Amino acid sequence: MLRVCEKLREADAKRKRLGLVRAETDYLRALLDAMADMDRLTEVEVLKSLGDVNLEKGRLKGKDVTKLDRAMVLYRTALLRCKDADVGESLECRYRHAEKLRIGKATVTLISHEPSTNANKMKSIAKMAETFQQLDRRLTSDYSKDSLLIEYTKLMVEGIANEDGMLEVEAIKSLGDVFLKRGTETRDTTCLTKATALYSTALSQCEGFQGTMTLIHRLLYTARIRQAMKSRRHQARKHRRQQQQQSDQPRDFPVIRHATGQQFMTPSEYIGSQTSKPPAPDKRSYVDDLTAGDRALADGNLDTAEQRFASALRLIHDPNKPERDKEADCLCRLGNVYVQRGKTTKEGRKFTQAAALYNAAMARTDTHKDKINKSLQETEKWFLRHTANVDSALSPLDSTTRHQKRLEDMRARAKSQLDAIDQQHNPYQYDEDDPRMLPVEAKRAEAIKALFKTIAKTRQILIQKLIDECIATLGPPPCKYAFIGLGSQATELVTPYSDLEFAILIEDGKDNDDTRWYFLNLTHYLHLKVINLGETILPAMAIPSLNDFYSDDPDKNWFFDSVTPRGFSFDGFMPWACKTPFGRDKTKTKQPLSLIQTPANMAQFQELEVSLSEGYHLSDILRRVVFLAGEEALVSQYREKLDEVITDYLLSHFQSRMSARQILWENKEMLTTFEPTGQLLNVKKDIYRFPGIAIEILALCCQIRLASTWSVIDRLKEMRQVQEENATHLTVLTSISAELRLRTYMANRGQKDSLSPLGEMKHHLGSSWSNLGDEKKAICYYEQSLTMVKIIYGQTTVHPDIAALLNNMGLSYSNLGNQQKAAKYYEQSLMMKKAIYGETTCHQDIAMSINNVGFAWSKLGNHEKAISYFEESLMMLRAVYGKNAAHLEIATVLDNIGSSWLQVGDYRKAISYFEKLIPMRQIIYGDNTAHPKIAGRLHKLGLSWRGLGDEEKAINFFEQSLTMWNTIYGDNTAHAEIAAVLHNLGVSWSKLGDQKKAISYYEQSLEMEKTIKGPNTADIRVARLLTNLGRS
Repeated sequence: MLRVCEKLREADAKRKRLGLVRAETDYLRALLDAMADMDRLTEVEVLKSLGDVNLEKGRLKGKDVTKLDRAMVLYRTALLRCKDADVGESLECRYRHAEKLRIGKATVTLISHEPSTNANKMKSIAKMAETFQQLDRRLTSDYSKDSLLIEYTKLMVEGIANEDGMLEVEAIKSLGDVFLKRGTETRDTTCLTKATALYSTALSQCEGFQGTMTLIHRLLYTARIRQAMKSRRHQARKHRRQQQQQSDQPRDFPVIRHATGQQFMTPSEYIGSQTSKPPAPDKRSYVDDLTAGDRALADGNLDTAEQRFASALRLIHDPNKPERDKEADCLCRLGNVYVQRGKTTKEGRKFTQAAALYNAAMARTDTHKDKINKSLQETEKWFLRHTANVDSALSPLDSTTRHQKRLEDMRARAKSQLDAIDQQHNPYQYDEDDPRMLPVEAKRAEAIKALFKTIAKTRQILIQKLIDECIATLGPPPCKYAFIGLGSQATELVTPYSDLEFAILIEDGKDNDDTRWYFLNLTHYLHLKVINLGETILPAMAIPSLNDFYSDDPDKNWFFDSVTPRGFSFDGFMPWACKTPFGRDKTKTKQPLSLIQTPANMAQFQELEVSLSEGYHLSDILRRVVFLAGEEALVSQYREKLDEVITDYLLSHFQSRMSARQILWENKEMLTTFEPTGQLLNVKKDIYRFPGIAIEILALCCQIRLASTWSVIDRLKEMRQVQEENATHLTVLTSISAELRLRTYMANRGQKDSLSPLGEMKHHLGSSWSNLGDEKKAICYYEQSLTMVKIIYGQTTVHPDIAALLNNMGLSYSNLGNQQKAAKYYEQSLMMKKAIYGETTCHQDIAMSINNVGFAWSKLGNHEKAISYFEESLMMLRAVYGKNAAHLEIATVLDNIGSSWLQVGDYRKAISYFEKLIPMRQIIYGDNTAHPKIAGRLHKLGLSWRGLGDEEKAINFFEQSLTMWNTIYGDNTAHAEIAAVLHNLGVSWSKLGDQKKAISYYEQSLEMEKTIKGPNTADIRVARLLTNLGRS
């Protein structure tokens, strides 16, 4: 307590000299210091003193109720945080005294205590945001001024006094930001310690998920800054030691004296200083490097050629000012170098590096694509001839196109299944405390689980086809083999964009040079085919002149590939990756390793000494495997060998504990590299990794060796290591993180894990309100988001985020029925997308914007104009995806054209489009899948045939539609779509003269409409049904 008295001595002295009110600022400063030092005892004492200040103010102003209320809240807050009995008793006495003073005074409702309406909440939040915005503007220039800290501390006390948790947490976080800014600018680690303490305090009081994530990232970012400062200090000490060692050299060299000290010169430096120096040569130009590289390549000097082409590339490789065509030219020339290297060395890896360079060039240019495709075909031919000793004609491009289409189909199906899950299981429509939410959430998790199992199986089939195609060219393997999937393929959390991680098991007794040569070549050939899918980034190929991961010089790892799509590709050649049969090259600390092994040898990676030398990550990865292709019996044999190796119970538990500790330690280090929220959120590291780590550690501790994460959760439940409810929570947690990762990859069209939550928050709020049907609120948030992104990117800047917002505003206005405004926003979005991608470019985003404009015109009743837009959109989409491609976006446009011709009354044209549409959707969703978008179009096809007077064909399609709707919603479910089909069946049978059947369908439809809308509701459909019943 003496320590506390000493800290508050000056403030208390001023209080005695000038009165409580004049000492308030000093108490605010003391409160901040106490919180920054995590000194709870002093914090409680200061809160008590601030309560005294407000009590005194309330008493002096004729018992001001507001001040008395503030005093009581401050005393109560101090009491809640107090752990000292004597201080607690003093606080209780003060609280009762304030309560007595307040008796008989009318209640004054504070802003935070007004009735909790949405309007009041929005006003309060808006006012708070405005206040913080004004202070935040001062942060850049006034971070060193104590006045800024006092203002934030006042807001914090305001939050405490008004019992406004959001205001209090936001103020504490802002105080942390000030200390973080000070620490970063001045390199004072004391400020960083205070920032950490304040963020931790805010985190302990924060309730919202977004706020929690923001504070966690602030903490991690502060840790990163501290680590960077520590590294800089270490480097500075090292530099000083080097200087000291240099100063100890013999003084045989001339010395030049400066005012600041002495500088020693070597003989060569001294001689150089005495002679006149020619001007430094100009940097070689881009053209000079290309010319010299071409000359070296023609002379067979491949090393020089590579260095000159890489030098030319480096001159123009600026991510901020990209020169894509020039980059493509350099990459093609480097590809030519690697083809020649492959011919000379006969190494398969040189040909795969060449193929990656050509594909990277293809991603950067729209010209010379035919030439690059020819180079890719020839690269495969040279690989087969020089490495695999197989003569083969040029491989047709159709093979690559076919595999690309399979990949796109897999992604389209995954997207459509996610859409279906959104429709069928939406727990977010309920409040968190609504008892209906948890069962729906569990069902959604099971649906996501089934989706990921399907994706894993579909990927396995694709990989199997690629392997079979390679073996058909290379010839039969020399022994039995099995490809085994690792990583997310084994855990069944793989996405259609994930890397391919795998190993090869070979038959016991066949491990010799010939066998290994065959399977290495098979892996190279498979790699070549995967690279030609166009989704392998160049750093993954570890081309030394671009990315030398084995060099200590960071300048040799300079090429950043943000252009080539990153998706379905081999795990990279980086030393920390290498989860492919190629294994890892020799490093300074580790011997090379291969992942082409017999089951017994592969199992030896689990032995303690091997695990210790390689790190537990490799042994953990190889414990969870899944069959991909070949002989499944070898996988079973490998699992048996695993069990034999891990036989010692104590050893097994020791390794499990060590693996668990290693996993936690590795991820602790990884977390220090996070950026603060407000920058980017990495869904793979920040969200997806956590449940994976949790379940992996549970599996290790419980000795569960199943590969699938879903199976591990089921086994934990069977073993009663977790209760059923907690198993459901684990499934939900895993499904949410996996779904978010999948959606992020789909949104980014590749493995881009970064997501910006703050910049898009209002956009997402708008989308959420739109999904809930409140389009007015959605528009409100979209407008706020649009203002925000225009401030960020510039008022006149064209940007994909702005184009997306304009499109969503159009959609919301369309849903509100204001089609003119919808058309206006759709057209603005279309103009911006053309500005982004090019006026004459065929791009799916432009095509869908054209479709949306057409949709608005269709809603306005101008179907002819709408059809012209739809036809333009369809032509562009077919140019993008292929004339005969089955794609969701093409299906959407076909649907719109058919529906428009139906509205116009041109039934034959409507039928022609619906007949193209329905088979396409069956390909997309599955031949035997009952889907609303197929059922609805079968209904429209029936209406079109009725328009032509063919009631029998109409009935046929109506019945198909009815069967499918019943499958989707259930036979006894009342649904508007089912009621509409029943009504139209009644009309058709009536026109054919079978009034009994007509009446039966009318009555079923009428009963269903009354169930849906209520028995006494006046409705146009009910009126029509009653009229038709009367006529029948």
